[in-house]
Amino acid sequence: MRDDPGVIGPAGARRVPASLLLLTLILFGVAGWCVWSRATSPTDGATVSPSVSAVSIGHIIVSDVEPGSALRLGDEVLAIDGQRLAERTAHLPGGLPAQAGDTLTYLVDRAGRTLSVDVTLHHFPIVRAVGDWWPMLLVATLLVATSVTVFWARPRDPAAHATLLTSAIGIVAIIGAGFFPLMAVDLVAGDQFWRHFTGQVAFALLWGATLHFAIAFPASTVTRGQRWLIAAGYAGPLVLYGLVWLLTLVVLREPLERIHVLVVPVLPALFTYPPLIVTVLVRKYARQRGEPTRKPILWLLVALVGSVVAYLTIWVVPVIATGTPVVPYEMQALPFMAVPVAMAAAVLRYRALNIEVAVSRTVVYGALTIGAIGVYVAVVSAWSAVFGPVTNVWWQAVVVAAIAVLSQPVRRRLQALINRRLYGERDDPYRVVSALASRLENTPTAATMLPEIVETVSAALRLPYMAIEIQARGRSETAASVGTPTGELHRMPLTFHGERVGNLVVGRRSSQRELTRPDRIALAEVARHAGAAVYTARLTRDLRRSRDRLVRAREMERRRILHELHDGVGPTLAAVALGLDVSKRTVGDTSPTGELLGRLRDELQAAIVEIRRLAHGLRPPVLDRIGLIPAIREYAGALASRSAGGDSSVDGVTIVLEVPSAMPKLPAPVDVAAYRIICEALTNVTRHAAASSCAVRLWVDDDLHIEVVDDGVGLPAVTNGGVGLSSMRERATELGGECLVEAESDGGTRVFATLPLPKEAG
Repeated sequence: MRDDPGVIGPAGARRVPASLLLLTLILFGVAGWCVWSRATSPTDGATVSPSVSAVSIGHIIVSDVEPGSALRLGDEVLAIDGQRLAERTAHLPGGLPAQAGDTLTYLVDRAGRTLSVDVTLHHFPIVRAVGDWWPMLLVATLLVATSVTVFWARPRDPAAHATLLTSAIGIVAIIGAGFFPLMAVDLVAGDQFWRHFTGQVAFALLWGATLHFAIAFPASTVTRGQRWLIAAGYAGPLVLYGLVWLLTLVVLREPLERIHVLVVPVLPALFTYPPLIVTVLVRKYARQRGEPTRKPILWLLVALVGSVVAYLTIWVVPVIATGTPVVPYEMQALPFMAVPVAMAAAVLRYRALNIEVAVSRTVVYGALTIGAIGVYVAVVSAWSAVFGPVTNVWWQAVVVAAIAVLSQPVRRRLQALINRRLYGERDDPYRVVSALASRLENTPTAATMLPEIVETVSAALRLPYMAIEIQARGRSETAASVGTPTGELHRMPLTFHGERVGNLVVGRRSSQRELTRPDRIALAEVARHAGAAVYTARLTRDLRRSRDRLVRAREMERRRILHELHDGVGPTLAAVALGLDVSKRTVGDTSPTGELLGRLRDELQAAIVEIRRLAHGLRPPVLDRIGLIPAIREYAGALASRSAGGDSSVDGVTIVLEVPSAMPKLPAPVDVAAYRIICEALTNVTRHAAASSCAVRLWVDDDLHIEVVDDGVGLPAVTNGGVGLSSMRERATELGGECLVEAESDGGTRVFATLPLPKEAG
């Protein structure tokens, strides 16, 4: 049986390529060597870190000094203990190791004067260096935490492999050349130059790892061609560095000028790889069709472009131009915080790698780390400004302990906030039920209760899909749903007084193999209260269907009777009337028998008229002859003509029809009811409203809507509920609709009716 690639934990970790883990361990071993090498080597307290600058190339200038150092900021170091740097750097930098406590003589150029300065070497202050470069520590923490959690959750995912390598190479770069800069003595003694060079090479390879991630993300497999591209991506920075180094051998003659290029192998990659990575991401973004995949790529693209632009603008370009950055070097890692944060945000918001749980923990503890560092710096800075520097270790320990104690409630609230963002209110099922109750209180009809339930609960629990099925007579049908079903669905029974009335159908979140226990508890509480609503909805549905069947049966029976009257009784009576006329002429009109036949013929004619009236009342023949809309036009035209009394000089009621050009085929009960309601409303307008104009509007969405508005005198203060108004309401009610008759605020009367159309067959 195959292991699930999404398993979190050791079961999935067993499928990790051994070469990847071995390479990661080697990289972390290199990082450990950098720490050990720096800790066991002495320092002179003078940072030089040569850079390619228009004002410093060819010179070794002190860019930072420790307190109490004999050297000064801006000193140009010419020689160390008799070794002139211009000659020494013609060979490989470094040399025999020095010891802490040794005193070396430095020849420096200070403000145009050549001075001889004695400098005593001492142990490198590792803790203080890490503290001074805390932005790099923060970026390293975010990078490692994000990559480890991503890799732990998806050990077989190519993007997770790229993330792990990125973090390992990043740690080598930060420790090798970030926390521990190059000192002046490192150019002539020990192996610290090569430790710094290793970190700079790692910075160059870091761009190759970033390209690796751009190629692998967000695919689940890597093709053979992509593997070659990834390998070329890692080799590219080294090839570019080699080409630049060969160019310096031709262009630059002085060893001190060449050392500036040797010590920054990341520089060629810094100007070539960002456009290349952006191109890869832009092409992937353009090719992707699904929004859940395009969004994470966009997040990464924006984060990468913003970070690189900020880094080039604030540090690289100013240093090349003037030798001085806009912001101190210690802060140069801050722009790149956006990259791991963007990865986490993409996973959380758009489920890029489906590991919301793992990354949520990363965000929590990353935010706590940032907050703790910020609080510590703020407290210590405020204390130092008021009472002087905090040099006592115990006072610092008290501040740290206080921050640790305060971080616990903050962690709980932050975790709750993130869980609410990911999973909604699943940890507080009663809040979900309370929100549901509030929505249902404002629900006007039973038909809208189930849509309100699924919308409220799915939004509260952040579920991708939710539906309610009504169960009756051994089968289920979906009554309301929201979202799109993905994968296997989970069903929970809905009961009312021990009877199963339906199912609550839930789609799991993309990262979950099954619903979590908090989800089940919250949904069980919802199901306990939703059973009554489903039972009510089922009764309402069954009642409506029964009513629809009765109305349809009644309409069919009316049509049958109409046809019987029209095709059977009508012709028979007409034949009898014709026979009476013939008999009357035979016996004579003035004879007693003729007079009797005449009276019988008149009574029979009155019966025929009454039968025609009854037949017209069953179903207006005009609907079958020309249809609803033309029938309304015909009636409105005739009514407008009668309101004028046949006198062209007298203005009658102007009736305006606003109806769709094409109407769907309506059920027989609906078009009869619509025709009767409109005719009754127009009759009331001409008889009682004293109106000059009237508008009739019809439109169809899920139901048929009718509106008749006039500009007459409106309704009286007290109405006795005439037959016409009652008949309009009854016709709408028997179809499950409603009819509202109300006075307009600016005069006139408005009749508004809604006639439901069948939603299902049967």
